[in-house]
Amino acid sequence: ESLGAADSTHYKCDQSILVSGESGAGKTVTTKFVMKYLAALSQRSSLEKQPQRAYLKAQQQRLHPSPSGGYSWAVNNPSPEPISPTSFLPNSIESQVLQSNPILESFGNARTLRNDNSSRFGKFIQIQFTASGKLVGATIETYLLEKVRLVTQSLGERNYHVFYEVMAGMPSSELRNYCLAATATPQDFKMTCSGTYDRRDGVCDKDTYKALRTAMNTMKFPIEEQHQVFGIAVALLHASNLTFGETDHEQAVLEADNVHLEPVCLLLGVTPEDLNDALCSFSIQAGRDGSVTRKMTRPQAEKGLEALIKATYGALFLYLVGKINDSIAWKDPSLLSDEDDEEEEALEKHPDEFHRPAASIGVLDIFGFETFGVNSFEQLCINYCNEALQQQFNAFVLKNEQEEYEREGIDWSFIEFPENQDVLDLIDKRGSGILNILDDQCRAPGTTDRSFASDVYSKCSSLTRFTANRKQVAVFQFEIQHYAGPVEYTTEGFVEKNRDELPKEATELLRGSTNPFAQHLADIIIDPESITSRFDSSTPPPPSESSTPMTPYKLSRTDSSVAARMTVGGQFRRQLRHLRGKIDQTCPHYIRCLA
Repeated sequence: ESLGAADSTHYKCDQSILVSGESGAGKTVTTKFVMKYLAALSQRSSLEKQPQRAYLKAQQQRLHPSPSGGYSWAVNNPSPEPISPTSFLPNSIESQVLQSNPILESFGNARTLRNDNSSRFGKFIQIQFTASGKLVGATIETYLLEKVRLVTQSLGERNYHVFYEVMAGMPSSELRNYCLAATATPQDFKMTCSGTYDRRDGVCDKDTYKALRTAMNTMKFPIEEQHQVFGIAVALLHASNLTFGETDHEQAVLEADNVHLEPVCLLLGVTPEDLNDALCSFSIQAGRDGSVTRKMTRPQAEKGLEALIKATYGALFLYLVGKINDSIAWKDPSLLSDEDDEEEEALEKHPDEFHRPAASIGVLDIFGFETFGVNSFEQLCINYCNEALQQQFNAFVLKNEQEEYEREGIDWSFIEFPENQDVLDLIDKRGSGILNILDDQCRAPGTTDRSFASDVYSKCSSLTRFTANRKQVAVFQFEIQHYAGPVEYTTEGFVEKNRDELPKEATELLRGSTNPFAQHLADIIIDPESITSRFDSSTPPPPSESSTPMTPYKLSRTDSSVAARMTVGGQFRRQLRHLRGKIDQTCPHYIRCLA
């Protein structure tokens, strides 16, 4: 329990818990149980190791009445079971860390064929403790949000929970602020009309909406900021219903009589004319100082609208993760500003809560190995991640332990286990790995999924873990022999998904918005790394003529010429290497969830 019983500079005391399993096996629920258990231990440690004031004792007795007359089971029970966030003291760091879950689940989880609350992203939660075992902060890193779900869902699946929660749980008086009728249903919007509208696990969207708002309040989201977040989410709902017509020259144009056009413009802080120009035309650099504007066809404009929806939602998700981290991350008391009265007061009353972290426990909840009828770019990234983590598991649990047995002279029958370095090389080896080939294709002009597939066939056909028979080559497919079994991948959409580009005109549209929040999301789209910096709520936004509520954001202007930004695959590989490096510096423990 006392994570820092030994000096952390001399003993390696950081731990990590890796939760793995197939989709639907219970990884997300298990992760929440682990977090609740660690938070309960922290609360018990805090109550045991420092004198408790009378009002805290009384509050604990109200929260956890005990037949024996003790304060609560959190003190008396040596093996506390996971408890709900409401069992913790209001606004405590334990409560805030646990309340990050409803926010991430609403915006990052969805119903799939196998799971009604499937995490469509990976996350690594690093929980920080003092030497006495008191939880003092946490940070969350997320990986590979599935943005394609925003524009297409398979039969029997839903979009992200938040869209259904808003329509089911938001009061009618508030819905009007977002141009939503009280009778609006998921069937009314293209983003949510997949034919699947409920959850099989009995969870009600109205209840999870209430939990989401409670969590945002606990995480200290200002009310106006909550309005901005929901405003962007609803704007994307309306945007999915926008339609395009064609001129006599087969040039795309937004249909001005579409009832959803005005709500989109109002919520995003743009004009219909600017939105039409951004989605239906593009400019080409001509010479050093000039440019030529070209019109798009209707299919091109529809693709541009989908790209705008995916990019904006992706930026919104990153923003929420950043805000959560800003709320729950440990803060050095010596660096607190004069305006942090609440923190300073807490420091005086409960100094142990602000001791410097001595150790951490990381909890990894990441997507499991996937194989479907049609496997695309997302499945290749997910399965590559699972291959890398399997190699780490083999090295730590099997290889290292058996080497230790040999050094100690223990009579031991060596366990054979399959090495998968050749699979990792097939996917990620510099110059010849599939993801590196894809990056090369994305950097070259005029490349397509077909040219990517041809390059893969020419460079990988001789590798033992790679196969592509005539039938597969004819439809641009290939197969990889993973540690968990063979998976056939279809290359359609690989290049577009890896580039994940938002047209320059759409980015400039958001940056020119009268809504400061939309401007901030544009900065995140241009430079996703900027969200890792702390938010400065003391800096007021620039003046705006928008009727949309103002929110204090620090707009970090980034040069829009960052055209050579990292591909999705490149960013994910870098994140995975960083994650493995973190895990290698800890003592890992494994939880395997079975469906």
